[in-house]
Amino acid sequence: MLCILLASMPVSAQEAAPFDKPLPRGVRLLEVKGAIAKPLVQKVRDALQAVEPERYPAGAIVLLDSQGGDGLAGMEIGRMIRAAKAHVFVVGRCASACVYLLAAGVVRGVAGDHSVGIHRARLSTFLKGIGVVDVNPESNPKAAAALEAGNRLTQAYYKEMGMPDALFTAIMAAPSDQTRYLEAAELPALGLVGVDPAYRARRFAMMNTQFGIDEDEFERRTGAVLGKCLNGEAPSRSFVACYRQLLIAGR
Repeated sequence: MLCILLASMPVSAQEAAPFDKPLPRGVRLLEVKGAIAKPLVQKVRDALQAVEPERYPAGAIVLLDSQGGDGLAGMEIGRMIRAAKAHVFVVGRCASACVYLLAAGVVRGVAGDHSVGIHRARLSTFLKGIGVVDVNPESNPKAAAALEAGNRLTQAYYKEMGMPDALFTAIMAAPSDQTRYLEAAELPALGLVGVDPAYRARRFAMMNTQFGIDEDEFERRTGAVLGKCLNGEAPSRSFVACYRQLLIAGR
């Protein structure tokens, strides 16, 4: 059976699980760590059911540290993340299919250079006794058609998420067998850091009315959260409390 593998290594569903600590009503903190695989879809769906998107700092906060996995699962999870208006931050590395999740955030943050990796999709199949092996689309018309279909799905997904065309162009320019890790300076033009324009306008109006914060200050505070609230420590309730304090009070 052919599958589209958007990862730089074989994946295992057991390597990925959401991080869920007791938090205030309507707020969920999820950590996606390890491989992105189909079982993660239901775990994320369950975790996001009780989210209240208008809570401060956000109803859903997603922390990413994943080298990728199943691209179709990544898109499905990404759409749930966008529906929850989640704030998404890369706290380790986010490569390949993980980028679907990053792009889905209405707020997106990345800690430092070479944290986000991209490459073209490749086709793989599982052979008994051997494991996952790549399929050469040049010698297999069905594989070539499947790869082209996968690329169209990817392009449509990033358009749906409001990403600039430059992101898909950069992905297609990267070799399928070699992950290219991006410089921090590249991320804004590719849409992988910042605030979704529609969310920014609506959220800014709320923050301005309730706390007297102007639009630039709102975005500055949002962009400072990783350096201020994580500091290399494991995520916990204190991360959410710190983020809320930073967003509302600026410290």
